[in-house]
This record gives sequence, C-alpha cells and structure tokens, in this order.
Amino acid sequence: MNICLLPVYIWVIEFLLILCGLIPPHFFDLLFYLMYALLFVTCVILLSVVTARFQGQTIGYSLMGLRLVGRNKREASPLTLIMRQVFGFGVPTMVLGFFFKTTGMVGWWALNGLCALAMPNQQTIFDLVFKLILVRDPETNIEIREKAEAEPAKERKPAVKKQEELDVSPIDLHIRSNYSDDGYYDVEEIFKQAKKLGLETISITDHNCARVNAAAPRFAKLYDIQYIPGVEFDCQYNGERLRILGYYIDWNQEIFNVLEQESLRREKEMSIERVKKFEQYSGIVIDLDSLMSNSRFQTITAQQITEMVFRNRQTRKLPFVTKYLDRCANEKEAMARFKNDVFGKSGSCFVEGKYPSAEEIIDAIHDANGIAILSSWHLDYIDDHTIEELIGLGLDGIECFSPAIQKQTMTALLRLVQKNKLFVSAGSDFHGPNRPGRDLGVTNCPDKGLALVRIFTKAADMTK
Repeated sequence: MNICLLPVYIWVIEFLLILCGLIPPHFFDLLFYLMYALLFVTCVILLSVVTARFQGQTIGYSLMGLRLVGRNKREASPLTLIMRQVFGFGVPTMVLGFFFKTTGMVGWWALNGLCALAMPNQQTIFDLVFKLILVRDPETNIEIREKAEAEPAKERKPAVKKQEELDVSPIDLHIRSNYSDDGYYDVEEIFKQAKKLGLETISITDHNCARVNAAAPRFAKLYDIQYIPGVEFDCQYNGERLRILGYYIDWNQEIFNVLEQESLRREKEMSIERVKKFEQYSGIVIDLDSLMSNSRFQTITAQQITEMVFRNRQTRKLPFVTKYLDRCANEKEAMARFKNDVFGKSGSCFVEGKYPSAEEIIDAIHDANGIAILSSWHLDYIDDHTIEELIGLGLDGIECFSPAIQKQTMTALLRLVQKNKLFVSAGSDFHGPNRPGRDLGVTNCPDKGLALVRIFTKAADMTK
C-alpha cells in the first residue's frame, strides 16, 4: 500500500516546499495532476502487473507468505488478478481519493476490512466478485540431493530429523512399497521398520496396484502387526484429479487387475506425449527408448525431466533454464517453479490424463467389500462442496491426518467427518528415500485424534 501511494507522499512533500516558498505556487496544479498520473501508474498499472506476473503475489503478500488464488485453490488467471487489483484497489483509491480525499480512501479500505473479517476465507468485496481467496503460499516438497564437495562438513545440516526425534504414531495407514512406481522398500523391510518404531497397525496402499496384499498378511503375522489390506487409486471428479484409498478390500477381485493395467497403459502413453511436447518446447532431444528400458513401470515423469535438465551442465546454460536459476532464491525453488510453469496445467508441456471417475473407483472398492477413503493428496486444493458431493457418491471416510495437508485443512476435514458421520484415517504417505521428509509413522495425528483412527482400524469387526 505504501509503494502504491508513494506519489501521494511525494505530492505532500512538494506541497510543503510550495508553502516554504521553495517552489512557485503556480506549480501547484501541475504537480497535482502529475501526482495523479503517477498514482494511476502505481495503483492501477504497476500493482496489477506485479500481481499477475508473480502468480497472485505482491511485495506485501510475499512478505506475509500469502498468495491470491482461485476459489478452487488453483492458480488464478493473469486477467482475473489484474481485474481484481484494478477494481478492488486501484480505481477505488483514485476515484474516492479525488472526490472524498483521505476519508474516501480509508472508508473503502475499512469496508473491505470488515468484509474480510466477516467472510470465512477473509475475502474482500472484489475477491468475492472475481472468486478469489488468499492462501498461505505452500512450500514445495521437492528436495534436490547434490554432492556438496565445496561445502565444509561442519556447516552441513541434516536433511531430516533423526528418527528418535520424530513424533511417531502407532497407526500408519498410507504407505507405499516398491510395488508403486515411486516407492522404494520391499514389503518385509517396511514391516521391519514398522516393528522397530513400535507401530501397531499399518496398511500398504500402493499406487494403482493392489498386489502387495498377497504378501503383506504373512509378514503381519511374522512381525505381530495388524495389517489392513489397502490400495490407492487415481481418479477424477468434475475434471478435478484426486485419489481414493481402498481398505479391507478383497484384492483378488479382477477389477483391481483391470485398473492396474489401465493405469500402466495410461502412464506410458502420457510419458511418451510428455517427452515429445518437451522436445518441441525446448529443442532438447531425449533418448526415450533408453529411459523407457530403464524404467520398470515404463514412465517418465515431469519431475524426472526437470531433474535431468537442471543436472546437465549444457542444458543449465539454456536461456529458458537460466531465467529460473537467476530469479529464484535457490535451485530447489527454481526447479519447482520450472516444473510448474512447463508441466503444470497451464504449461506448454502439460499432459492431461484420462482417469477413472471417482464414482467408478468408489463402486469398485465397495464391490470388493472394501471401505472408500478420500486420500489427503492435494486436499488443500479441494473445496468442501466437492468433498460433500463425493460423500454423496458413497465415500466412507477421509484421511484427515497427514503431513501432506495443512493444519487448517485438517480442522475443516474433521468438521466434515463429524457432520457426515464418516471414518477418520491417518497416514504418513511414506515412500522411503524417494520422498524425503515423509517418515514412517509420522502422520501428524494428535493424541486426541488417535481414538478416532482406532475406530477405523476396528471397522472390519464392526461390520461383521
């Protein structure tokens, strides 16, 4: 606000100089109109351009860790951001300031402040008009591990906390094994680690694959840990991608084999299309056959391509890569922004997948005598109305506790669960070393929430 109103402060100084006799009085009108022109540049043009250029952030928002996004919590279009700043701040400031002086401007800001206090998402008047909300700018979970040869050993910091320092819950119902394309540990190693940490109940929920459940029950008896058969499926609802967990499933049902084969075919086709688009966009030739032959799941992800580009000395020097390295605070941020801009929904190399409908996945889980739980994946960006509609399709519960979502999201989800009398689940989304920062048993479930999760672990007994 201070930067936008800088022309007004300059005009006040010039007015004082006129009163002191340092500037001739006939300059008063000229300086006033000059101030007004500069105010138009800062309040209407500069503020709008900066907000659009930095995807919903101004200098003030950046300092407070805030960002303007759409009501669905996805990145808002530049035009929407520009219109919001023009009509929500710039034009009212100029017009009300011209006709009603300081009282008009302060009155408009006070009205917007009252509106923000009254609205659950702290929306101003024109936030409501353009369907925008302010959110905390989420930190990326991407971690780049490079050899820090020049870094002194005494200055190095551990990437993660020691296991004994972590708040480990006895129940973890969201774990990936090497049956998933991005999982690392085999089934027995997961049970070994779970036993060492003192876990009582676990579920291995591999990505679009239920085959781990053939071996897991045997290790559960060996290590004396309760095991709940599980799986996690990609799906979509109203064009929005989400994931649904299936628990207590009869994994031998043929539908799970069909869904797995469809997933493998879809991911391979998307990988090929993604590589072709990137080659056209960048001019970089990628050895597709070699990459595919080295991939057990025949997939090439946006993350893999991003890492290849940033770890290659020649490609790092290309203009479309160096602009991210120059503008971002560190390489981690540069890679995250590059991946989002190039492969994200509005990026040149975005590949849209055709996933099964949420209703189809829920029905498949129910047909296999299972319980359908909404995964915490991207739940920060799915609104309550959408979740209510999914509950109407037969959703049985929500993964309310997870390191993948923010605390305020957990609170909102618990309200929905209580209102609709649903099951509560908790999971770490543990992948192993492939996903640093996600630790086995660390579900962010508080002691009070553990009682709700225990109810879910007894669901099989309750339905008998």
